[in-house]
Amino acid sequence: MIEEITVNRNPPANLKPEDYPLFRQSLQTTFRRLHPITIKNAWILQDTVFSPGEFRFYSEFTHQKKLPLLPIAKRIGLCAVKSWKKIPKGIWILDEWSPNYFHWMADCLPRLWEGLDRAPEFSVILPEFFKNIPFVVQSLSLIKVRVEYFKTSENVKVDTLVLTARTASYPNFNLPLTKRTRANLALHSTKSPWRKIYISRKFAPKRRAHNEDEVEVLLVKKGFEIVYAEKLTVHQQIRLMSETSVLAGLHGAALTNMFFLPKTAKVLELRNQNDHLTQCFFKLASALDLAYYYTLNRGDSENTILTDFTIDLEALDKTLDQILF
Repeated sequence: MIEEITVNRNPPANLKPEDYPLFRQSLQTTFRRLHPITIKNAWILQDTVFSPGEFRFYSEFTHQKKLPLLPIAKRIGLCAVKSWKKIPKGIWILDEWSPNYFHWMADCLPRLWEGLDRAPEFSVILPEFFKNIPFVVQSLSLIKVRVEYFKTSENVKVDTLVLTARTASYPNFNLPLTKRTRANLALHSTKSPWRKIYISRKFAPKRRAHNEDEVEVLLVKKGFEIVYAEKLTVHQQIRLMSETSVLAGLHGAALTNMFFLPKTAKVLELRNQNDHLTQCFFKLASALDLAYYYTLNRGDSENTILTDFTIDLEALDKTLDQILF
Protein backbone atom coordinates (compact mmCIF):
# COMPACT_ATOMS: atom_id res chain seq x y z
CA MET A 1 0.00 0.00 0.00
CA ILE A 2 1.23 3.49 -0.86
CA GLU A 3 0.44 6.26 1.61
CA GLU A 4 0.68 10.00 0.98
CA ILE A 5 1.76 12.09 3.96
CA THR A 6 1.84 15.87 4.36
CA VAL A 7 4.03 17.45 7.04
CA ASN A 8 3.82 21.07 8.18
CA ARG A 9 6.81 22.59 9.99
CA ASN A 10 7.35 25.70 12.07
CA PRO A 11 10.15 27.97 10.83
CA PRO A 12 13.47 28.21 12.70
CA ALA A 13 13.19 30.00 16.03
CA ASN A 14 15.58 32.76 14.86
CA LEU A 15 14.45 33.02 11.23
CA LYS A 16 15.38 36.33 9.63
CA PRO A 17 12.99 37.67 6.95
CA GLU A 18 15.78 37.75 4.38
CA ASP A 19 16.52 34.06 5.00
CA TYR A 20 12.92 32.91 4.49
CA PRO A 21 13.60 31.69 0.90
CA LEU A 22 16.13 29.18 2.28
CA PHE A 23 13.42 27.43 4.30
CA ARG A 24 10.23 28.18 2.36
CA GLN A 25 10.02 24.89 0.47
CA SER A 26 10.66 22.89 3.64
CA LEU A 27 7.85 24.36 5.72
CA GLN A 28 5.37 22.01 4.08
CA THR A 29 6.24 18.74 2.39
CA THR A 30 4.13 15.98 0.85
CA PHE A 31 5.71 12.60 0.22
CA ARG A 32 4.65 9.02 -0.50
CA ARG A 33 5.79 5.88 1.27
CA LEU A 34 5.36 2.12 1.00
CA HIS A 35 4.14 0.04 3.94
CA PRO A 36 5.77 -3.24 5.06
CA ILE A 37 4.76 -6.50 3.43
CA THR A 38 5.25 -10.13 4.43
CA ILE A 39 6.73 -12.52 1.88
CA LYS A 40 6.77 -16.32 2.11
CA ASN A 41 9.82 -18.10 0.70
CA ALA A 42 11.85 -14.96 0.04
CA TRP A 43 15.39 -14.92 -1.31
CA ILE A 44 17.97 -12.29 -0.39
CA LEU A 45 20.40 -11.91 -3.29
CA GLN A 46 23.29 -9.66 -2.26
CA ASP A 47 21.33 -6.57 -1.20
CA THR A 48 17.86 -7.01 -2.63
CA VAL A 49 14.88 -9.30 -2.11
CA PHE A 50 13.44 -11.70 -4.69
CA SER A 51 10.19 -13.67 -4.49
CA PRO A 52 10.56 -16.82 -6.64
CA GLY A 53 6.82 -17.54 -6.27
CA GLU A 54 5.95 -14.19 -7.86
CA PHE A 55 9.16 -14.06 -9.93
CA ARG A 56 9.60 -10.48 -8.72
CA PHE A 57 12.43 -8.38 -7.31
CA TYR A 58 11.38 -5.95 -4.56
CA SER A 59 14.21 -3.47 -5.14
CA GLU A 60 11.91 -0.49 -4.45
CA PHE A 61 11.97 -1.72 -0.83
CA THR A 62 15.73 -2.33 -0.66
CA HIS A 63 17.12 0.64 -2.62
CA GLN A 64 16.61 4.36 -2.93
CA LYS A 65 15.25 3.80 -6.42
CA LYS A 66 13.97 0.69 -8.12
CA LEU A 67 16.88 -1.13 -9.76
CA PRO A 68 16.98 -1.24 -13.59
CA LEU A 69 17.41 -4.46 -15.54
CA LEU A 70 21.23 -4.59 -15.75
CA PRO A 71 21.92 -4.50 -11.96
CA ILE A 72 19.16 -7.08 -11.49
CA ALA A 73 20.79 -9.32 -14.10
CA LYS A 74 24.16 -9.03 -12.31
CA ARG A 75 22.59 -10.15 -9.03
CA ILE A 76 20.99 -13.13 -10.74
CA GLY A 77 24.33 -14.09 -12.27
CA LEU A 78 26.21 -13.80 -8.99
CA CYS A 79 23.72 -15.88 -7.03
CA ALA A 80 24.64 -18.97 -9.07
CA VAL A 81 28.16 -19.14 -7.57
CA LYS A 82 27.16 -18.54 -3.95
CA SER A 83 26.17 -20.96 -1.22
CA TRP A 84 22.78 -20.74 0.50
CA LYS A 85 21.89 -19.93 4.09
CA LYS A 86 18.41 -20.60 5.48
CA ILE A 87 16.72 -18.30 8.01
CA PRO A 88 13.22 -19.22 9.22
CA LYS A 89 11.97 -15.74 10.13
CA GLY A 90 13.48 -12.32 9.53
CA ILE A 91 13.01 -8.58 9.02
CA TRP A 92 14.72 -6.51 6.30
CA ILE A 93 15.38 -2.82 7.13
CA LEU A 94 18.25 -1.80 4.82
CA ASP A 95 19.06 0.14 1.68
CA GLU A 96 22.39 1.29 0.21
CA TRP A 97 22.64 4.29 2.61
CA SER A 98 22.21 2.27 5.79
CA PRO A 99 25.89 1.98 6.94
CA ASN A 100 25.84 5.71 7.80
CA TYR A 101 25.08 6.92 11.35
CA PHE A 102 22.41 9.40 10.29
CA HIS A 103 20.63 6.99 7.96
CA TRP A 104 20.87 4.10 10.42
CA MET A 105 19.20 6.13 13.17
CA ALA A 106 16.82 8.14 10.99
CA ASP A 107 15.84 5.55 8.35
CA CYS A 108 16.63 2.01 9.53
CA LEU A 109 15.36 2.21 13.10
CA PRO A 110 11.91 3.54 12.10
CA ARG A 111 11.71 0.61 9.67
CA LEU A 112 12.70 -1.69 12.51
CA TRP A 113 9.83 -0.45 14.71
CA GLU A 114 7.35 -1.22 11.93
CA GLY A 115 8.88 -4.65 11.37
CA LEU A 116 8.75 -5.52 15.06
CA ASP A 117 5.13 -4.36 15.21
CA ARG A 118 4.33 -7.08 12.69
CA ALA A 119 6.64 -9.76 14.05
CA PRO A 120 8.18 -8.99 17.46
CA GLU A 121 9.86 -12.40 17.68
CA PHE A 122 11.66 -12.13 14.31
CA SER A 123 15.37 -11.39 13.90
CA VAL A 124 16.82 -8.53 11.87
CA ILE A 125 18.79 -9.78 8.86
CA LEU A 126 22.06 -7.95 8.15
CA PRO A 127 25.13 -8.51 5.96
CA GLU A 128 28.06 -9.71 8.04
CA PHE A 129 30.09 -6.50 7.55
CA PHE A 130 27.56 -4.69 9.75
CA LYS A 131 29.22 -6.51 12.67
CA ASN A 132 32.11 -4.07 12.17
CA ILE A 133 29.96 -0.93 12.41
CA PRO A 134 29.98 -0.01 16.11
CA PHE A 135 26.85 2.15 16.13
CA VAL A 136 24.85 -0.68 14.52
CA VAL A 137 25.96 -3.32 17.00
CA GLN A 138 25.68 -0.99 19.99
CA SER A 139 22.22 0.36 19.15
CA LEU A 140 20.77 -3.10 18.47
CA SER A 141 22.25 -4.31 21.74
CA LEU A 142 20.59 -1.43 23.62
CA ILE A 143 17.16 -2.33 22.26
CA LYS A 144 17.83 -6.08 22.63
CA VAL A 145 17.01 -7.09 19.07
CA ARG A 146 18.15 -10.45 17.72
CA VAL A 147 20.29 -10.36 14.56
CA GLU A 148 20.98 -12.92 11.83
CA TYR A 149 24.08 -12.12 9.79
CA PHE A 150 24.89 -13.50 6.35
CA LYS A 151 28.17 -13.51 4.42
CA THR A 152 28.80 -11.82 1.07
CA SER A 153 29.44 -15.35 -0.28
CA GLU A 154 25.91 -16.44 0.66
CA ASN A 155 22.42 -16.12 -0.73
CA VAL A 156 19.70 -16.32 1.90
CA LYS A 157 16.40 -18.18 1.86
CA VAL A 158 13.88 -16.83 4.37
CA ASP A 159 10.72 -18.83 5.07
CA THR A 160 8.86 -15.72 6.26
CA LEU A 161 10.30 -12.25 5.62
CA VAL A 162 8.87 -8.95 6.82
CA LEU A 163 10.10 -6.54 4.15
CA THR A 164 10.02 -2.92 5.25
CA ALA A 165 10.39 0.22 3.15
CA ARG A 166 11.61 3.70 3.99
CA THR A 167 9.02 5.30 6.24
CA ALA A 168 9.59 8.71 4.60
CA SER A 169 11.34 9.99 1.51
CA TYR A 170 14.72 11.60 2.21
CA PRO A 171 15.14 14.13 3.80
CA ASN A 172 11.73 13.81 5.44
CA PHE A 173 10.65 11.96 8.56
CA ASN A 174 7.68 9.88 9.61
CA LEU A 175 6.72 11.77 12.77
CA PRO A 176 5.33 8.95 14.97
CA LEU A 177 8.12 6.52 14.09
CA THR A 178 10.83 9.17 14.52
CA LYS A 179 9.55 9.85 18.02
CA ARG A 180 9.59 6.12 18.76
CA THR A 181 13.34 6.10 18.19
CA ARG A 182 13.64 8.73 20.91
CA ALA A 183 11.20 6.87 23.16
CA ASN A 184 13.02 3.55 22.74
CA LEU A 185 16.60 4.78 23.12
CA ALA A 186 16.72 8.13 24.95
CA LEU A 187 17.53 8.29 28.65
CA HIS A 188 15.92 10.57 31.22
CA SER A 189 18.26 12.49 33.49
CA THR A 190 17.34 12.83 37.16
CA LYS A 191 18.26 16.54 36.91
CA SER A 192 17.07 19.24 34.57
CA PRO A 193 19.32 19.34 31.47
CA TRP A 194 22.22 21.70 32.12
CA ARG A 195 24.99 20.95 29.65
CA LYS A 196 25.70 23.01 26.55
CA ILE A 197 27.44 20.83 23.96
CA TYR A 198 29.31 21.76 20.80
CA ILE A 199 30.17 18.77 18.61
CA SER A 200 33.43 19.58 16.86
CA ARG A 201 34.37 18.24 13.42
CA LYS A 202 38.06 19.06 13.96
CA PHE A 203 39.06 15.46 13.24
CA ALA A 204 36.53 14.83 10.45
CA PRO A 205 37.72 14.39 6.83
CA LYS A 206 35.28 17.04 5.52
CA ARG A 207 32.88 19.81 6.60
CA ARG A 208 35.40 21.32 9.00
CA ALA A 209 35.68 24.94 10.13
CA HIS A 210 38.79 26.81 8.95
CA ASN A 211 38.53 28.97 12.09
CA GLU A 212 37.66 26.10 14.44
CA ASP A 213 39.96 27.35 17.21
CA GLU A 214 38.22 30.75 17.30
CA VAL A 215 34.81 29.04 17.26
CA GLU A 216 35.74 26.88 20.22
CA VAL A 217 37.11 29.83 22.20
CA LEU A 218 33.83 31.71 21.71
CA LEU A 219 31.74 28.70 22.67
CA VAL A 220 33.78 27.94 25.77
CA LYS A 221 33.27 31.54 26.90
CA LYS A 222 29.53 30.91 26.57
CA GLY A 223 29.75 27.84 28.78
CA PHE A 224 29.89 25.14 26.10
CA GLU A 225 31.78 21.86 26.32
CA ILE A 226 33.69 20.74 23.21
CA VAL A 227 32.88 17.13 22.32
CA TYR A 228 34.21 14.78 19.63
CA ALA A 229 31.42 12.32 18.88
CA GLU A 230 33.70 9.80 17.19
CA LYS A 231 35.39 9.19 20.56
CA LEU A 232 32.14 8.17 22.28
CA THR A 233 30.07 5.00 22.17
CA VAL A 234 26.39 5.20 21.26
CA HIS A 235 25.43 4.76 24.91
CA GLN A 236 27.81 7.54 25.97
CA GLN A 237 26.32 9.85 23.34
CA ILE A 238 22.79 9.04 24.49
CA ARG A 239 23.74 9.67 28.12
CA LEU A 240 25.39 12.98 27.20
CA MET A 241 22.34 14.13 25.23
CA SER A 242 20.03 13.33 28.16
CA GLU A 243 21.89 16.00 30.16
CA THR A 244 22.04 18.58 27.33
CA SER A 245 19.97 21.74 27.05
CA VAL A 246 21.69 23.14 23.91
CA LEU A 247 23.31 21.12 21.11
CA ALA A 248 25.39 22.98 18.52
CA GLY A 249 27.46 21.87 15.56
CA LEU A 250 28.28 22.10 11.88
CA HIS A 251 26.10 20.18 9.47
CA GLY A 252 27.18 16.58 10.11
CA ALA A 253 26.08 13.14 11.30
CA ALA A 254 26.72 13.92 14.98
CA LEU A 255 23.71 16.28 14.97
CA THR A 256 21.67 13.08 14.56
CA ASN A 257 22.11 12.81 18.33
CA MET A 258 19.28 15.32 18.73
CA PHE A 259 17.17 12.13 18.76
CA PHE A 260 18.24 11.74 22.38
CA LEU A 261 17.80 15.32 23.60
CA PRO A 262 15.14 16.25 26.15
CA LYS A 263 12.05 17.81 24.59
CA THR A 264 12.98 21.22 26.03
CA ALA A 265 16.42 21.31 24.40
CA LYS A 266 17.53 23.64 21.59
CA VAL A 267 19.53 22.80 18.47
CA LEU A 268 21.92 25.15 16.64
CA GLU A 269 23.14 24.17 13.16
CA LEU A 270 26.00 26.07 11.54
CA ARG A 271 24.83 26.02 7.93
CA ASN A 272 26.24 26.81 4.52
CA GLN A 273 25.03 30.18 3.21
CA ASN A 274 22.56 30.11 0.29
CA ASP A 275 21.86 26.39 0.75
CA HIS A 276 18.11 25.74 0.55
CA LEU A 277 18.50 22.03 -0.21
CA THR A 278 20.33 20.53 2.77
CA GLN A 279 17.50 20.52 5.30
CA CYS A 280 17.68 17.14 7.04
CA PHE A 281 18.57 18.50 10.49
CA PHE A 282 16.03 21.32 10.36
CA LYS A 283 13.40 18.72 9.45
CA LEU A 284 14.61 16.27 12.11
CA ALA A 285 14.42 18.96 14.81
CA SER A 286 10.90 19.75 13.64
CA ALA A 287 9.90 16.06 13.76
CA LEU A 288 11.16 15.88 17.35
CA ASP A 289 9.47 19.20 18.33
CA LEU A 290 12.84 20.76 19.21
CA ALA A 291 13.56 24.49 18.90
CA TYR A 292 15.89 24.90 15.89
CA TYR A 293 18.33 27.80 15.40
CA TYR A 294 20.85 28.41 12.62
CA THR A 295 23.67 30.62 11.45
CA LEU A 296 24.80 31.06 7.83
CA ASN A 297 28.49 30.64 7.06
CA ARG A 298 30.72 30.90 4.01
CA GLY A 299 31.49 27.52 2.50
CA ASP A 300 34.35 26.90 0.11
CA SER A 301 31.73 25.63 -2.33
CA GLU A 302 27.95 25.42 -2.63
CA ASN A 303 28.04 21.67 -1.96
CA THR A 304 27.36 21.51 1.78
CA ILE A 305 28.13 17.78 1.94
CA LEU A 306 31.73 18.23 0.75
CA THR A 307 32.78 21.76 1.65
CA ASP A 308 34.70 23.26 4.56
CA PHE A 309 33.49 26.48 6.19
CA THR A 310 34.56 29.78 7.65
CA ILE A 311 32.22 30.35 10.58
CA ASP A 312 30.69 33.81 10.97
CA LEU A 313 31.76 34.51 14.56
CA GLU A 314 29.65 37.64 14.92
CA ALA A 315 26.49 35.84 13.82
CA LEU A 316 27.35 32.91 16.09
CA ASP A 317 27.82 35.22 19.07
CA LYS A 318 24.47 36.94 18.49
CA THR A 319 22.62 33.66 17.98
CA LEU A 320 24.10 32.17 21.14
CA ASP A 321 22.88 35.19 23.06
CA GLN A 322 19.38 34.57 21.69
CA ILE A 323 19.49 30.90 22.66
CA LEU A 324 20.93 31.44 26.13
CA PHE A 325 18.82 34.47 27.07
